[in-house]
Amino acid sequence: MGGEKIDVIVVGAGASGAVIASELAKANMKVVCLDKGPKHTTEDFRLKQDEIRYYARGSLVPGMDTDPITWRETSADGDGELAPWAAGPLGTANPLHLPPSLGAGGGTIHWGGACWRFRETEFRMKTEIENRLGKDALPDGNTLVDWPISYADLEPYYDKTEWELGISGRGSNVAGRPDLNENPWEAPRQRDYPMPPLRQSAADIDFGQACERLGYHPFRTAAAIASEPFKGRSGCTYCGFCHGYPCHVDAKTSTHVAALPYGEASGNLEVRDYCRVYRLNRSNDGKRVTGVSYFDADGRSVDLEADKVVLACYALENARLLLASGINANGQVGKHMMTHAFGFFMGLTKEPSNPYMGTLVASTSIEDFSGELVHEYDPTVLWGAPIISWPGDYQPIEIAHAMPPGAPRWGAGFRDWMRDNYAHVWSMYSQTANIPTYDTYVDLDPRRKDPWGQPALRMTHGWGEWDQHMVDFLLGIKRKIAREMGLTYWWEETSKPDYHLSTHEVGTHRMGEDPATSVVDIYGRSHECENLFVVGGGQFPSYHGYNPTETIWAMAYMTSDHIIGRSAPTSAAAHTSSVRTH
Repeated sequence: MGGEKIDVIVVGAGASGAVIASELAKANMKVVCLDKGPKHTTEDFRLKQDEIRYYARGSLVPGMDTDPITWRETSADGDGELAPWAAGPLGTANPLHLPPSLGAGGGTIHWGGACWRFRETEFRMKTEIENRLGKDALPDGNTLVDWPISYADLEPYYDKTEWELGISGRGSNVAGRPDLNENPWEAPRQRDYPMPPLRQSAADIDFGQACERLGYHPFRTAAAIASEPFKGRSGCTYCGFCHGYPCHVDAKTSTHVAALPYGEASGNLEVRDYCRVYRLNRSNDGKRVTGVSYFDADGRSVDLEADKVVLACYALENARLLLASGINANGQVGKHMMTHAFGFFMGLTKEPSNPYMGTLVASTSIEDFSGELVHEYDPTVLWGAPIISWPGDYQPIEIAHAMPPGAPRWGAGFRDWMRDNYAHVWSMYSQTANIPTYDTYVDLDPRRKDPWGQPALRMTHGWGEWDQHMVDFLLGIKRKIAREMGLTYWWEETSKPDYHLSTHEVGTHRMGEDPATSVVDIYGRSHECENLFVVGGGQFPSYHGYNPTETIWAMAYMTSDHIIGRSAPTSAAAHTSSVRTH
């Protein structure tokens, strides 16, 4: 595309960037997509069952040496230190607690593939809490707000995501299908998933049956993994190397195979790898961006111009680039950061669970305690979350790092514990998000820089008492399930985990209608620079017990339609839509 007029620069080829770049290219716009990592191909991952490479050495994810992040619990704690859970000799041992993968596909290369639509009440979380528990229920200093859009606005884009990118599952509130009713709290949907759920393991079946006996409502978790061949991609082979790993048969919905090829086939999309964008360039009056500056693979600085720029990196990196470029007139960039505590609960089953097989999202979940539903059980808990089975996809080194506190870590005792227990490991988890406050945010570290001389990101985040209370409540439910399943032994994560990064960070460039209190509008358009779009999880005004990626994809399709000038897809739920058209 050298010498051609560029309509749009997309920074980041991950979940949202790859979708937007491809959609715009298919609409005959000239697009250049820049990513600081490699342009992965399926051939790169044919021999990928390598726990040393991908888990222990974290070959896909950025480390603290190249992409440093510092952390402090509160703004009163000084400058902060290099993220302690991600630094040191085992710093890359868990990609879950580092930024997402580098290169085409981004975090969708190594993610587990859990796909969730948000429930209708999640879009009005603040109002629901205040109406149910009173205006004083939320903690002092909170910055929680409702979303400026509703579930009905996103439903046609959720549907498009599932059928364009390939999601397996079984719906529960499908128009015209009263027989599909496993989850009574699922939001209405116009059609079911394009593929049936993934195959279950024996331990996951036990989890579902135990939940039924307790009066809960188990249903199959939706997954961004093909359960059967889909659009030329293979169905899952249940190899046991999924979360933290690339997919060697393209069954997992990674955007480097599920989106980018379609944009490139149009002839309008050029993907440039190893391009590290370090600045967004602005017009003299500051009202527009003119393009970006980046370091190429040889370390040379390159300026690139276009009519529009879409910043589609990870939520934290989007905020860092905006701050480094001086785009923060209202002081809202980096504020309201939210992330997940997982409340991990691991145990040993009587019969072999074979955790080295399958994928973690070939699972079952319950929503009896999600969102506002938890108030029926304990009105002191602000917001609930699903409880989700993790039935497989545990490799030996990962289990060695996750052993119970009293288990021996070396010698014959370690050998015997792994021999006797590894094949019986099973776990469940939930995802509770922190309530955003004035003291949960990211900014530029005043001291530390990366190897290219750019300022590192500093994270200020602690787990409030209300955050911990949500985790504690769900751990109590998990104990009931464990007893009903007959687990022989179990151990739990603390309600105040040491990590503050989970590859699920959101909220750092909040969307809203008021330019004084938000960074972008509902389409991701910057309030400050009219031809700049800043998209992804950073747009979220509030956060819930669900993985963010399907909602990020839905918003990416909505942004694409807005830029193209295309009408939204039709939906049975869309009659209540509040999305504006231009």
